[in-house]
Amino acid sequence: MDNQQLAAIAGRFGTPCFVFDETALEKRMRAVREMLAPSVALCYSIKANPFLIPAMRSLVGTLEVCSPGELEICRQMGVPADMVLFSGVNKTKADVERAMDLGVTHFTCESPLHIRLIDEAARARGRVYPVLLRLTAGSQFGMDEQDFFDALDRRADTPNIRIEGVHYFSGTQRKK
Repeated sequence: MDNQQLAAIAGRFGTPCFVFDETALEKRMRAVREMLAPSVALCYSIKANPFLIPAMRSLVGTLEVCSPGELEICRQMGVPADMVLFSGVNKTKADVERAMDLGVTHFTCESPLHIRLIDEAARARGRVYPVLLRLTAGSQFGMDEQDFFDALDRRADTPNIRIEGVHYFSGTQRKK
C-alpha cells in the first residue's frame, strides 16, 4: 500500500487505525520460510492480533494461544485443535482438561505445577502429550534454571508427557 491508500483508510476509519497488508505479510513469511531448513516449524502467537489467524493459518504450522479466551477464538474460527499450542502462565486444571477435550495436542509447561497438571490430565485420558518446557529469561514467564533441570531429571515421574523442546522468549526492548 502506498501512503495515499493508507491516508484514505485512516480518513475512512479514523485514528488510531491499524492496517495490515496480508499480501506483504505472506511475502515476508515466505521469505522467512526460505531462510530456514524445512525441518524448522513456524508458530504464530495470536495474542494481540487474532484477526490475522485466517492469513497465518496457511503460513505457519502452529498457532500459539495463551488463554482459554484465545483458545475459544481459534475454536470459533475453525482452527484445527491439533494446530494449537496451548501456552500461558495461568493455565488451570480445568483449562488443560478443556483444551485436551477439544483436541489440543501440544502444551507448554511454564512451571512445575503445569508439568503436574498436564501429566495428570493426560494420564486420565490414557495419552502422552508432547510439551515444551518454558525457560524464563528473567521474567515471570517460565521456569527458572533449577525447576527446568529438575523437570528434565524427573522425566520418569511424568510418563504422560514427552518433553520435545524448550520454549524461550528473550523479550523485547531489553537493554542486555
